[in-house]
Amino acid sequence: MIKLSPRLQIVYNMIPHCGTVADVGCDHGYLSIALLENAKAEKVIAMDVNKGPLNKAKENVMAAGYKDTCQLRLSDGLAKLEPGEADVICICGMGGVLIERIIKNGLATAKAADCLIIEPQSEYYQLRKSLMDEGFVIEDEDLVSEENKIYPIIKISYRQDQSERVNYTDAQLEYGPKVIEKKPELLIKLLNKNESEYSGILNKLEKGEASGKPATVKRCQELRTQLDIINQIKNSL
Repeated sequence: MIKLSPRLQIVYNMIPHCGTVADVGCDHGYLSIALLENAKAEKVIAMDVNKGPLNKAKENVMAAGYKDTCQLRLSDGLAKLEPGEADVICICGMGGVLIERIIKNGLATAKAADCLIIEPQSEYYQLRKSLMDEGFVIEDEDLVSEENKIYPIIKISYRQDQSERVNYTDAQLEYGPKVIEKKPELLIKLLNKNESEYSGILNKLEKGEASGKPATVKRCQELRTQLDIINQIKNSL
């Protein structure tokens, strides 16, 4: 039996039982194998842009005995996946900007899926804002700590009916509406960590802010906005 990392276990838990899962950026194929081992998916399409990880995934899939139910595709994002071909799409372990690009470049395919499970490792606000603008809504979220960094794992789905779409606040776009709603211990840890980091940077920059340098003034404004968001969330907990 495949043992998943805490991060991939949360991703796995968010995936509903379905016909086909597309595992984009499949790496060594552990998530794909776990889905088949536990009959959570009837079929998996494991995809990666690099031949090395895909070949390793192929070895692992073959060794696990799933060559007939796991297709492997060399693909840049969703390029080799047709709309409607996968019920669930997983895009994990990448920067938020890259996940945003993958979804936008394969927008018809992403919108046709029942849901997507994404695990960005940066640019959370930008990614959530972009997805909201495209008509996606956040169905579920969780946080995971790995190598001393806290990451969100987000389940989204597309809403064609505009009345079903949600406009998220800046605080929700930064830290996640479902995460704020759930109030996990990791959220408190993340807020405290960011508050300490942003305050430290601001204290250093404020000394040079009086000089009026546009870049310094802008950065100070950004940091104060982030600290305001943190205070808003803390006061709501």
